[in-house]
Amino acid sequence: MTRLFATYLSDHVSTRQILYEDPELGFCIVGHVEHNSRHSRPHDHGPTWAIYGQAAGETVMTDWALVSPPSEGLPGQAQRVRDYTLTPGSTQVYNEGDIHSPRRRGPTRLLRIEGSNLEHIYSEFFEAI
Repeated sequence: MTRLFATYLSDHVSTRQILYEDPELGFCIVGHVEHNSRHSRPHDHGPTWAIYGQAAGETVMTDWALVSPPSEGLPGQAQRVRDYTLTPGSTQVYNEGDIHSPRRRGPTRLLRIEGSNLEHIYSEFFEAI
């Protein structure tokens, strides 16, 4: 684990760094290093999935239920379903269309496996109701 941190999740790693991208299948492994607190709006990952693996720190995740989809340039609406905390060693799968939002109160480090590189995928954002 120490080598993993030193190589892929150290302080020199940017907030999002692609560690591997499969040229044939398109999935990628991404390192995330958050130095400060951060809160993301409810969103999905469009037509792909993602697996979050918490390596250090804690991430409070919120799952959301779709109330109304985005339309005509406006965000959709979603209702909070549950909150849970990802701790070091825990993982969580978000399938296509799953609406979620991460909240980090301090420094965190995680690995994320993406079915497709999310830099090339449009994610929908939602307003909480």
